[in-house]
Amino acid sequence: MIPKKAQSLPKSAKKIWLIHNMIVFVIFLAIGLIINIFLKFNWHSPLVLGVNGLCGIILLLVIGNIILIPYHYRFYKYMLNQEAISIYKGFFLRKSQTIPLNRIQNVDTVQGPILQICHLQNVSIVTAAHAFKIEAINEDVAHYLRDQLITAARQAREVDTDD
Repeated sequence: MIPKKAQSLPKSAKKIWLIHNMIVFVIFLAIGLIINIFLKFNWHSPLVLGVNGLCGIILLLVIGNIILIPYHYRFYKYMLNQEAISIYKGFFLRKSQTIPLNRIQNVDTVQGPILQICHLQNVSIVTAAHAFKIEAINEDVAHYLRDQLITAARQAREVDTDD
């Protein structure tokens, strides 16, 4: 169950995900078209049929991903408390990731060109075993969250070593 205090992503995250999926869609559509032109639209060739089938499956997956953007947005939340940061994703296929603050080794903010246009950033949280990401949050919130995580991780380590 996602706690009521969990933070949602900004609404512009949906636009970013749509742009990303549209870029992937256009790239695979272009790849399929170029291969068909190169092979002279020989529809009876097993190679052309295989390439078209593969591109078709990938395009259907991208379209499905585009359709599910509102679902992803509604159930993608994060929450920072005194001991850990939690990231929640999904409703039917729930995924809950909790990162203890004393295990955090590195916190980065990442901003590609599409995120830069919308003034959003990804926050990347690295532990010894895994890397976690909170996608598409406002720049000021991302910097605040990064600073809070670094400070909280430092304090959690100091408490652990005081024993």
